[in-house]
Amino acid sequence: MSLSKIGIFFVINQQILADAIPVRQGEQYGNAICHGGHYDFWETLIAQTPTEAAFKARAYDAYPRGRVVYQTKEKKFVLYADTCLDQSTLRRIADLFNVANPQIARDEHYQCAVCNPDYMD
Repeated sequence: MSLSKIGIFFVINQQILADAIPVRQGEQYGNAICHGGHYDFWETLIAQTPTEAAFKARAYDAYPRGRVVYQTKEKKFVLYADTCLDQSTLRRIADLFNVANPQIARDEHYQCAVCNPDYMD
């Protein structure tokens, strides 16, 4: 667990953009250790790459996103992700966060412009 990370991520044109920190630096939120806010990350990011520029050109919730948290009672990692992210992308995210075999969970909160039928760009 010491090398594993928690935090948020976005997937922009198959590129993963993440704000990840070691678990020990996270914040307790109920039974989970978490880090980061999607809107806050988008708001404060100064684009320096083409991926970041594409990300900033749209609303923070336009692209697929999610987060990795550590559940303290169950002693496991959970990767919450948009439903449009395939297994290959989920594995890449888990690798980026250095988390082996996280529980994959879907949450209606994480819906991109494509997946959310009520999304207005």
